[in-house]
Amino acid sequence: MRINVKSNISTFAKAMDAFGKNQIPFATANALNSTAFDVRKQIVDDTYPKSFTVRNKRFASTMFRVEKANKRNLTARVFDRLGRDYMTTQAEGGMKRPRGSNIAIPSRQIKRTASGKVPKGKQPRNVLGGKGYRTTLRSGQEVIAEQTGRGAARRQRVLYLLEKIARIPKRFPFYEDANKTAGRMFDRNFKKSFAFAKRTAQRKAKGTLGT
Repeated sequence: MRINVKSNISTFAKAMDAFGKNQIPFATANALNSTAFDVRKQIVDDTYPKSFTVRNKRFASTMFRVEKANKRNLTARVFDRLGRDYMTTQAEGGMKRPRGSNIAIPSRQIKRTASGKVPKGKQPRNVLGGKGYRTTLRSGQEVIAEQTGRGAARRQRVLYLLEKIARIPKRFPFYEDANKTAGRMFDRNFKKSFAFAKRTAQRKAKGTLGT
């Protein structure tokens, strides 16, 4: 799961004098990096919290990282360093098919960890190896459940719904928000970066002539 921020400034480059053209690779790389960090900030501070119930406020900032551009490789990357497949599914949506006979969909009874994972002891295989069991509700829904309480207070608690196929809704607009932010910020960042690079080069040129 990643978004690449690339540049296309050939038209702008044609209008540059030779002095300015020498600064384009440096300015572009710096602008791409600034834009990538703008994208990361948008995802971490706004897009992710609006898409999910956040239990660990540091999780998104830990997950999303920036791979910087340089003058030889004018591509910056914002990517999920943890490689969580389910994040891509949340961003793209689609159909999920089981690796075995069923997909186990957690109910609200399953409390995830601060990092968003199902605790090891509550994963379907471990539940079935403990007090959990497969059963079918009156509605015909197959589930993994467990018994709680004793005597008159004894009741069934559904932990997982079992499905042959599951439709995963698209709920995390990672690509949409990242592209909007990149499109909005790159020109601004490039102008600032190019002006700085040209001023720096001019100062160096004056210093060389004065020696």
